[in-house]
Amino acid sequence: MSHKPLRCDACDKRIRKTHHELRLSDLETGQLIGRYHARPACRLEAAKYVERGVALRFSVVHPARCGDDLEECDGGLLEVSA
Repeated sequence: MSHKPLRCDACDKRIRKTHHELRLSDLETGQLIGRYHARPACRLEAAKYVERGVALRFSVVHPARCGDDLEECDGGLLEVSA
């Protein structure tokens, strides 16, 4: 069994345990559609699945360094723009 990190569906680079990961799945069935780095360029590729009438779930997996309450998150994913 291989323990290599998974690859991003956008850039094909490895998603390591130290990276923020965006998981895209079907909301109704839970079927995984894709895995992406949570950085903006890769998130844009995931956005191609967004269209009217489609229910998707975007989940972010944070690395351990972010802490249990995400108080030390450095991924910029919790910032709210006005």
